[in-house]
Amino acid sequence: MLHNVDNTHLLRIFTDFDLPCCEPLKDAHMTLLDPELVRAAFGHFATGVTIVTSTDANGAQLGMTASSFNSVSLDPPMVLWSAGAQAPEFEGFAACTKFAVHVLSDAQVALSNRFATPGIDKFEGVQWDTSEHQLPVIADCSLCLQCETVDCHDAGDHKILIGRVLAVDINPNKAPLLYYGSAYHQLGGKI
Repeated sequence: MLHNVDNTHLLRIFTDFDLPCCEPLKDAHMTLLDPELVRAAFGHFATGVTIVTSTDANGAQLGMTASSFNSVSLDPPMVLWSAGAQAPEFEGFAACTKFAVHVLSDAQVALSNRFATPGIDKFEGVQWDTSEHQLPVIADCSLCLQCETVDCHDAGDHKILIGRVLAVDINPNKAPLLYYGSAYHQLGGKI
């Protein structure tokens, strides 16, 4: 279904990227869209659900739920994840040299909600251990990737962290948790 642009609520699609490939876009006519339409469109893409963890300079554990996660490269193995630039937890992650990405299993909805809740001790009552890379690693996830931070980029109202994968722990018996249309889902099987 096509939607007409609603100019009463504007969102600039291409914003302040400092990349050579985006230079022609800065002078081009900007596409303006209704933010609620954009939010609905982005929510129409099914993603896995992750928790990203790290340790700050004082040794305190950091953690937050993130659905914006993606593989970047196989050689070298690299991934990225992003969060709102205003997220209180993100400042700590941007200063870290390493992070762990946990792809949650479909039995970990409560854990996802816990790490998405601001202002609480997210690790209280959670089963986790310190890894060989000195990262907090949560138990029973579908996948855990331990990464060394390579770069951090501003992208509109978000920040993107890129990491080189140092260690992989796959649990093939744990199906991943999915997020689609503002709700959690389970895999339905192959087609």
